[in-house]
Amino acid sequence: MSSKTGESSSSAPTSSDALYIKWGQASFNNLLRDYNIRAEWNSVLPSKTDTVFPLRQGKITLFSDFFRFCNFRLPITKFCKLVLDKYPINISQLHPLGLVKLRQFEFACTALGHLPELLVFRAFFVLVWKSPFFTFDRRDTDVSCLRDIPTSSKDKDWKKRFFYIDDAVIPGEMQWREIGPKDKVQDEAHPKDAYVAKALYRRLCERPSVCTVIPDGALVMAGMSLLRQDVKLYPSFWRDDEGEWSLFDFVDPPSACCLKGCRSCAW
Repeated sequence: MSSKTGESSSSAPTSSDALYIKWGQASFNNLLRDYNIRAEWNSVLPSKTDTVFPLRQGKITLFSDFFRFCNFRLPITKFCKLVLDKYPINISQLHPLGLVKLRQFEFACTALGHLPELLVFRAFFVLVWKSPFFTFDRRDTDVSCLRDIPTSSKDKDWKKRFFYIDDAVIPGEMQWREIGPKDKVQDEAHPKDAYVAKALYRRLCERPSVCTVIPDGALVMAGMSLLRQDVKLYPSFWRDDEGEWSLFDFVDPPSACCLKGCRSCAW
């Protein structure tokens, strides 16, 4: 069951699973600066007695780990919103290990010259409920578009490094998905013949990528970030042998060379 974002629609935590804040104003300000989280979005650092859930009226909860670990940026992409709407879930309900797979998939598709497709995403990943969050796990299939999938966040306190931001930062309405602590999500994949012949599916199977933190310049080139100092310039990356470093090299690094640097080039 789903409901609109709001304080009355998101489940209140019990005393055993309440998630309280564990970071300060300086670290919060650094996050806002580093990822260009705009003032008009009215980001708020919670007090020490505030919790992740329930959501505040007109606000959603985001985590520092979304930005530092999951390659998440604001504004969100159309594909990210499409996935949230499909299930439907609120971005605040998504575990970083689910979000990083979503963003990694989107980047790999773009780096291979394809638009990301929901059908293909669902062929590789299944939505699961791990209270109090949803995540995307690898489907039980013979192939995967990812290798070296992380099993935990790099920040053991990620659940406590959260903040509130206007829900209007996500376009349209977001739904809050209600589910019991022991319930299972029904997320059956499409029949194999619906996607196995797709060029995108074949390319992703042929070149599984490494789940990693992607530089902002690469996210900009993939259309997944607006973080650049001059809109008239775009980043260009080169290798230590002076060859061009492709977008896909960020998630499938060549063994014979390494990334040397980044230049700003005119469009």
